[in-house]
Amino acid sequence: MKAIELLERLREKPVFRLHDIERFEKCSREYAWQVLNRLTKRGLIKRVAENAYTTKSDINVIASNLTYPCYMSFWYASYYLGYTEQIVNTVQVATTAKKRPVDFENYRIKFIPIGHFFGYRKIISSEGEMFIAENEKLLIDAFLRPKECGNFDEIVKMFENAKVSEEKMAEYLKKIGLQSIIKRVCFLLEREKGMDMSGEFRPDKNYAILDQFSNKWNEINSKWRLKV
Repeated sequence: MKAIELLERLREKPVFRLHDIERFEKCSREYAWQVLNRLTKRGLIKRVAENAYTTKSDINVIASNLTYPCYMSFWYASYYLGYTEQIVNTVQVATTAKKRPVDFENYRIKFIPIGHFFGYRKIISSEGEMFIAENEKLLIDAFLRPKECGNFDEIVKMFENAKVSEEKMAEYLKKIGLQSIIKRVCFLLEREKGMDMSGEFRPDKNYAILDQFSNKWNEINSKWRLKV
């Protein structure tokens, strides 16, 4: 296959690997490595990580296609969606397994394993598909891994700015089933959006601290069993 034809095939994929060259060229592994090295040296493709290459420039498309399944979430998703004024250069990607971070151009791509893997959507851009948390799951993820959101004020900004479906939020919180998460999310939804979820959830008798970044609290919220 001519180089131009091969590049056209490769551009169809956000991220491609050695086996893609083997398949397209119908060649040996050794020859496929030679092709990759030659195209990289010519600047026609870019090496993202070990055995991961791209022709794209959109970091969101690249990051959310480096492993499968995965989706952008946490502080970076808040930045991408315009919920924070902070500039975030670490692309945080929720995954199902541990994976080493990747430094690519001016970004670090950080893979964050979570046990509750669902609630994301696909966005089509001019360079291909990207995957990002739905608003409801983003708010839940913020309390599943709060340190990945910077600080508590940044989490509050997400609740202030994100449009959420009460029905979908109830569904997702029931799927998570963690009382501490349910209490924190429902309290902030009520405080920031006037959304009363008490018809869906009845908290247990234990009290949780709202701000996971601090042990300090000023008052007790008996409705949601929170130290606020």
